[in-house]
Amino acid sequence: MPLRVLGWICRLVLGAIFVFAGYTKVRNILLFAMAVDAYRLLPAWAVMSVAHTLPWLEVILGLLLLSGWMIRYVSSFTALLLGGFLLTMVVTYSRGVEANCGCFGFGEKISALTMLRDSLLFAMGVYLAIFSWKSWGQKAAISNQKENEATQPI
Repeated sequence: MPLRVLGWICRLVLGAIFVFAGYTKVRNILLFAMAVDAYRLLPAWAVMSVAHTLPWLEVILGLLLLSGWMIRYVSSFTALLLGGFLLTMVVTYSRGVEANCGCFGFGEKISALTMLRDSLLFAMGVYLAIFSWKSWGQKAAISNQKENEATQPI
């Protein structure tokens, strides 16, 4: 039961964070595009593409996490996305590029603290993905067992 509560907490926290983070970016796409460009990883056309699509993806993922719909797939995608964010920050920081994180608005430089925070979010995403697949597997096994018991002759 405590693991299930931890799964709910991870799902709700990540969902709220994704909705908030996406919303702050949607409010000012051009500032977010500048933050993406500061990472110096993408060509200009890709920067604008990311700036226009990523915030909406985050809002949708957040709402899906909050609703719990298709949680195995949504949590797995969320964990991969958070891992991508973390990797991008680590690469940028290790190259000595001074960039704004862009995670929750603007003006927050990439630092050891932002990477620690994103590492914790990534860990929550990974836990949620593993927990949701594991609990689904257990439910499927119980369902199969009951089905087999019902079809065996007496």
